[in-house]
Amino acid sequence: MPARSSPLQSEISPPLAADTDYDHSGLLVVVTSLASFLTLASLSIRAFVASKRSSVLNDDYVLLTAVICACVQVSVTLTSVHYGWGKMRGMVSDKNCTPMLKTVYVADLLYILVVGLSKICSMVFYRNLSIRRSMRANYAILSACSVWTVLAITILGARCSESPWEDIDNHCAGLLLRWKVICALDIVLEAFILAYPAGIIYKVQISPFKKFIIFTILSCRIILIPLSAIHLYFVQKQIQSPNPTLAGTYATIVAQIHLGVSVLVLTVSSLKMFVAVYEDEQGLAYTEDASKSLGISNNDNCRQWKTRSWRRSRQTKKLSLSSTGCDDGPFIPLASETRVSGNTIVKSVHISVTHEARGNIVLGERGPHGHSGDIM
Repeated sequence: MPARSSPLQSEISPPLAADTDYDHSGLLVVVTSLASFLTLASLSIRAFVASKRSSVLNDDYVLLTAVICACVQVSVTLTSVHYGWGKMRGMVSDKNCTPMLKTVYVADLLYILVVGLSKICSMVFYRNLSIRRSMRANYAILSACSVWTVLAITILGARCSESPWEDIDNHCAGLLLRWKVICALDIVLEAFILAYPAGIIYKVQISPFKKFIIFTILSCRIILIPLSAIHLYFVQKQIQSPNPTLAGTYATIVAQIHLGVSVLVLTVSSLKMFVAVYEDEQGLAYTEDASKSLGISNNDNCRQWKTRSWRRSRQTKKLSLSSTGCDDGPFIPLASETRVSGNTIVKSVHISVTHEARGNIVLGERGPHGHSGDIM
């Protein structure tokens, strides 16, 4: 008995993108959308942190540039999927073939640009943590990252023919070699970027456990090394494949993941705003920069301390001591400041007391007899 077609089945439209043995456009759309989410989430985190500290640093501007380029790259990649990238060559119409190849070509160049901006942003961030003796190494790595970005875009942009976007397979003999050179230099630079903070942390006077924690946090970029190698592997598969528009799907997928993670790792310096990384032995976690409170009048102090709070993360007891000179009852304003001197980072806690002497008390790690010392 022949099966009757349901009226609902005739009204169901086909999916916008599919994932079959001959068409991977659906997978491309999902992964590219994920990369877009990672980049926008990174920008949101850094924007929140910048609003809390009421200042914008140089690496914030670099991150903003990287996010803008990443968003453009994601848009171009989705456009290439619309034209047929990720499908077998026979499924792509002649009218869409050239626009598809051009968008893929531009997406590759923007991918290199975002990865390069990620390296530059990391080194600009490390400049804020570096001492004067290590600035020369910082400038050297920063310059190398800039040169790599320009060089990689140049050698990848100039291919074998006057229409470089058409060179996506083994007809361009030097294409695979260029990708190998780009990947090799990329891995070398990432190794230098990982080693740079290790040299700084080693000289800082803190416990080995704290050094390990800091280095582990800053070493999250290590994930970019295998991603770069995996991308090269799939680029080789694409170039050697008789159907590069289909085989290139996986190279594009890894490139999108690499791009998203490259921007995401730039938010590591902002994690302290969410997990209160900087916490002393007494459990005090400071949520706002107190350097702005220096050099202002007592009346301004009264107004600012009403809106600024300090909290004890291990809520063990409440403090109720003498007044600050304001009329709002007993309260002791407490602010923290961290300054770098050579290889030593000193935390200052400023306490204002009405009936006692006022001053700056420099606290360090307490020894067994209560003496203070250098924190870092």
